[in-house]
Amino acid sequence: MFKGPRRSFSKHVSAPCHNALVDDVGAIEQLVAAWQADPDQASKIAHTRAEVERPATYGSLEVPVAIGERLHGLGIDRLYRHQVDAIEGIRSGRDTVVVAGTASGKSLAYQIPIAETLEDDPEATALLLFPTKALARDQLRGITGLVPPEVGVAVYDGDTEARERKWAREKARVVLSNPDMLHVGILPNHGSWLRLLGGLRYVVVDEMHMMRGVFGSHVANVLGRLRRLASHHGARPTFVFTSATIGNPGELARWLAGRPVDVAFGDDSPRGPRRYVLWNPPMEDEESGERPSPLAEATSVFVDLVGADLPALLFTRSRKGTELTYRWATERLGPDQANRIAPYRAGYLPEQRRRVERGLSSGEIVGVTATNALELGIDIGGLDAVVSTGFPGTIASFRQQSGRAGRGDRESLTVLVAGEDALDQYYMTHAAELFDRSSEAVVVNPTNPAIREGHILCAAHELDLSPGDREYFSEDFEEAVNRLVQDDRLVLRDGRVFSGAGKSPASSIGLRSSGGAAYLIATEDGELLGEVDQDRAFSQCHQGAVYLHLGETYVVQRLDNELREIRVAQADPGYYTQPRVEKDLIVHTKIATKRVGALTAHHGIVDVESHVIGYRKKSTVTGEIIDSLPLDLPPRTLRTQGFWYEIPEAVLSSVSDDLTAAAGTMHAVEHAAIGLLPIFAVCDRWDVGGLSTVFHAQIAGPVFFIYDGYEGGTGIAPIGWEMGERHLAATLAALETCPCRSGCPSCVQSPKCGNFNDPLNKAGAIRLLQTVL
Repeated sequence: MFKGPRRSFSKHVSAPCHNALVDDVGAIEQLVAAWQADPDQASKIAHTRAEVERPATYGSLEVPVAIGERLHGLGIDRLYRHQVDAIEGIRSGRDTVVVAGTASGKSLAYQIPIAETLEDDPEATALLLFPTKALARDQLRGITGLVPPEVGVAVYDGDTEARERKWAREKARVVLSNPDMLHVGILPNHGSWLRLLGGLRYVVVDEMHMMRGVFGSHVANVLGRLRRLASHHGARPTFVFTSATIGNPGELARWLAGRPVDVAFGDDSPRGPRRYVLWNPPMEDEESGERPSPLAEATSVFVDLVGADLPALLFTRSRKGTELTYRWATERLGPDQANRIAPYRAGYLPEQRRRVERGLSSGEIVGVTATNALELGIDIGGLDAVVSTGFPGTIASFRQQSGRAGRGDRESLTVLVAGEDALDQYYMTHAAELFDRSSEAVVVNPTNPAIREGHILCAAHELDLSPGDREYFSEDFEEAVNRLVQDDRLVLRDGRVFSGAGKSPASSIGLRSSGGAAYLIATEDGELLGEVDQDRAFSQCHQGAVYLHLGETYVVQRLDNELREIRVAQADPGYYTQPRVEKDLIVHTKIATKRVGALTAHHGIVDVESHVIGYRKKSTVTGEIIDSLPLDLPPRTLRTQGFWYEIPEAVLSSVSDDLTAAAGTMHAVEHAAIGLLPIFAVCDRWDVGGLSTVFHAQIAGPVFFIYDGYEGGTGIAPIGWEMGERHLAATLAALETCPCRSGCPSCVQSPKCGNFNDPLNKAGAIRLLQTVL
């Protein structure tokens, strides 16, 4: 396959410089012991865990001499066994997903085959897709240092200037981009990308586990369009995916690639001893369930680490959190140490971020507060500790964050600081689940009609459709095309099906929304702040709603349904808003039924009608209700997937004294089950909805529903139904272990409840689940 002589090599890992204190492998142990010896701090430590070091296992691989010399120049003389296994599969042309931990060298698994192919074939090209701009530009350095010097490499994203875009189209043989730019910039203009598409040998999708839900469903269709156009231009690329450890890497890669994918699973990189601390401040008020601020607690832990001269990274969930923790830390550290910490987040200039990265590598900076922008594989050198403010949503993300510390054989510490969220509290009391269970499954639904038909329209604009295109979309491709023709969205003429539109519909299809163009959010003077899908515009951005963006507070001035536009004004009103939502749900189709304990569980298609009828203002200081106001908005109907549990009336009556108690019992079970669902499928509360009632006319009895919160569904509901007994058992465990008296945000209260969390009956929910399970 390759011309010229070869050389054998493997990967050599060199340890970064340490200061004297960090070289002492007991520094972390001493700090944890100090926490445990302090009664106040010890009361916050819910669990500790230690893992022994793991040595590296190397493999053997031959590469062309020129590439071997470039690798040697990068300090790489040996490869880990998992890298060799993946490279050999990719070399043979097999679609492959490389699954391994943070800092395990996944990038080399695709960079080496790409470099070899480009050196051997002057017409070969490669397209590398990353979930963020920052990651693409970080990976630019790695691929540029490995491919032959004469090979053009370019980043093509929203920040690329016009002159550089032209060069990328005409000259580049390696293009680094993202799914959004592929969707709106490359595929609709494929005639300008003949060099790339005609010679396309590799398509890399990095950090595949980020492609979940609606976004992943869109990406699967975008990749189908890419395969179709590559084939039209004479290419059949090999797909390479990289992923953190998730529950279903082969299945997810198959959904995205549209064909079977080999799984290269394993991690043979070295790992030093690891220590974990689960930090859970005790509840301050058992009635309300209030706990100390996780941001404040995480800052204290971070300050202790920096004070011990242990290079540390503090993850927060928002840009505002990043700035607040940085400010608080500088106030508590002495001037000398305060100058050695920095914040890091999206929105900073690239040079500002690079300065922080260089400072970490050199030891000039010993502490960074950051959003999850640093969770992905951006190279920031070596760290000794990571502090996670709140459970980051999935076990995969927790392991990604933890893996940012202790690279190579270095000792490391991870501190998970819990907040009020149900998942945070569940893992504080079920630590084995956090460390020992398999990662969650990542689900997508590429055949979602609302998503797929939009991409069929895009494909028709790019190239006339033919029956063979079912290979790139789905088995019912012809039915979807017929519907689009009947709706006058496609044109059938002389046996051809094509788009009659003058421009590509891609620009009106957002990859993070399941239906229709998004509502644009802008200030009164026209500054664009962001966008929201139509399913959430009414509930979160109605007139009078308080909207948060990058830590700033805005109040919605008006919502225009015709222009799909939301206008906001910056303000500090001293309150937040909660919508009141009335819901009705009709079962459209039952797909599957089974027994879960004493319950009957169904999975199927449901129609959900939501009507935002008003909202209330609550003080940000006291939580008191300031005002309640009506809204005049039309109802919205959502057809999606759901699963539901029918409750025997006799059982509900036995655990609830009256109708109000029974309604509160059902409502509490629904909320708690939604809060624990992300244990089994990668999602969060905002990806799903729920409804409970003591009597549903169609069911003829008590029932609670959980449904995908996007038109057509995203694949969460089938997982929830399949995991039924485990899901409800985890829900019961969370309720039983929560120390609050009557229900709190850690168990039954939901931040998105359209009925203002009323009524809720925690005790009834516990009795009900104990009875039926």
